Amino acid sequence: MGKMSGSVVINVKRPVYQLDDLHDGNTNGDVNLEATTKRKKVSKLKWSDVKTVVPAIDWLFTNYNWSEDFFKDFVAGFTVAVLNIPQGMAYAMLGNVDPTVGLYMAIMPVIVYSLLGTSRHVSMGSFSVVCLMTGKVVSMYANTNANIDADPTAGTMIDQAVSLQPHQAAVVYTSIEVATAVTLMVGLIQILMYVFRLGVVCTILSETLVSGFTAGAAVHVVTSQMKELLGVKIDNHNGLFQIVLTYYDIGIRIQDVNFATITVSVITTVLLLTYNTHLKAFINKRLFMPVPIELITIIIGTALFQFTTFSEDYQIKLIGEIERGLPDFKPPPVNLLMSVITESAIIAIVAYSITMSMALLFSEKLKYTIDTNQELLAQGVGNVFGSFFSCLPFAASLSRSATQQTVGGRTQMASIVSAGLLVAVVLWIGHLFQPLPRCVLASITIVALKDILLQVRDVVRVWKTSKADAAIWIATYATVVLVEIDVGLLAGVLVSLFFVFSQGIGTGVVVLGRIPDTDLYVNMDRYRRAVEVPRVRIIHYSGSLNVTNRNVFREKVHGVLSRYDGQLAPITISINSGKETVVRAQCVVFDLSGMHYVDSSGLTMFARLVDQLNEAGLLVYVAALSGNVYDCMRLRQLGSVQFFPSVHDAVEYYNNLEELRA
Repeated sequence: MGKMSGSVVINVKRPVYQLDDLHDGNTNGDVNLEATTKRKKVSKLKWSDVKTVVPAIDWLFTNYNWSEDFFKDFVAGFTVAVLNIPQGMAYAMLGNVDPTVGLYMAIMPVIVYSLLGTSRHVSMGSFSVVCLMTGKVVSMYANTNANIDADPTAGTMIDQAVSLQPHQAAVVYTSIEVATAVTLMVGLIQILMYVFRLGVVCTILSETLVSGFTAGAAVHVVTSQMKELLGVKIDNHNGLFQIVLTYYDIGIRIQDVNFATITVSVITTVLLLTYNTHLKAFINKRLFMPVPIELITIIIGTALFQFTTFSEDYQIKLIGEIERGLPDFKPPPVNLLMSVITESAIIAIVAYSITMSMALLFSEKLKYTIDTNQELLAQGVGNVFGSFFSCLPFAASLSRSATQQTVGGRTQMASIVSAGLLVAVVLWIGHLFQPLPRCVLASITIVALKDILLQVRDVVRVWKTSKADAAIWIATYATVVLVEIDVGLLAGVLVSLFFVFSQGIGTGVVVLGRIPDTDLYVNMDRYRRAVEVPRVRIIHYSGSLNVTNRNVFREKVHGVLSRYDGQLAPITISINSGKETVVRAQCVVFDLSGMHYVDSSGLTMFARLVDQLNEAGLLVYVAALSGNVYDCMRLRQLGSVQFFPSVHDAVEYYNNLEELRA
């Protein structure tokens, strides 16, 4: 097209228009909104509305191809179920609850999401970052006064700080009670966001911010598992420099580490890394489903410690008792809800944003649409339902979602199959993993987070692309690692908003020139062929005009219009047939095609600027306005300003005036 453009001629002949001329005889410029806009009538609930709220009605009962899709969904569901066993148990430990809770999370809320969600490929359930954030709340409101050597997932714990009634005895909460209270509040917040149509909130967390946040949170996950990997007892730290303090404690207790536990951890980690790095791609190409290396590792570890006395001989800590069967229906303690509302709001946004990032990735790749608000409803209802069945807040897993799509999953039927298979595991198989060392699950967690940990390398690529995005990444990552997870998320959002705000203030004001013998007007600093129209200074502006940037806009306009002595008397320099012509400008054309919003303060400043230009003897034309900005300026009554649909109309109108004067 670049070579052909010189031989293609566009020749358009039409009158010169002002915007008022485009109202089809309505000379006062008023638009009859009733004639152009029809109000939507409130109608009764339709079947299509029901299918919108419950998408499964459409894909499962109307369009599901059982002969072609079910086998692929079954294979994908079986694969995801296998992955859920080690990941669910490992991530539940991050939440300071019983490992079986991780399996519950892949059953109860997942069934709800599969019926209400709009993504076909995300695998919902336990996710490391969300479980870790929940675990910090659990450690805060339960287990504070318990013996540090005791199992944090069992028994009844007391936290004096949780007592909501100072005149009574301290309220007693177990870890799972605190966790389910968080889950319920997360679900309620997500449902409230759905009611107010806040699905757009996922746009606040950019890809760069999420990358820095998850990479920093992965460091917290690794740090939380160090006591399991090393077999050493260390204190829990919260707040500023908690990671540094944790490693400091490990350093001063290095003589207390359990070398048998370290040996098991190293062997497990090396085997998993070796398989994933060197054998996984080779083997998976020759099989119709991935090899469940994590599950195989758990089975081997369980069998080894079931039929030997290694754990007793070397004091290796095991998972311990695992309850058999599905969880009982039990409402969360409502007295805790207001105590955990702040942390729950952050978890709700993080879980939703991570899930949406995966859902949008698959929808763009496979060409189908995602309803961001419906996703809020699906996740919110799933969390509320799960909170009554001993579940932590759930989210999409990066690794399981990728696997579900890669092995051929077509719909959320894969999630239903996976949940059904995990029911059998919980009923008849889960208790068999009681002899498994906790360090094996910790090793699986560390290896699963390898790619997220290595996201730290992204900062080099981001820096080359955008210094602002790199600053967001670094600020988020550093704050998450050095301060706290939720504080880091807030810091990333604030830095992002700062750059958005600063870019809004730094208005884009440039002078346009005309490509000779065309109606094209382009930035003269970028295109050497552009020349100024004699006696006309054309100023292009992009961005909003509001109380924050009005003064910057005025100063930049003065800068391109003022002489060296500060008077508003611009000159135009034109080159025709190799000769340079310098004349004083008599007309200023504002190209406001890039202005999308103006408030009253910005409009007042613009009116004063117009008055200054008129007093300096300059005509003022405004071109290419959007409809809402045009309406605002017409209501403001900017005096002698004339409005044109394009820059070329304004220039030709002025040239015609010059010819009439001559």
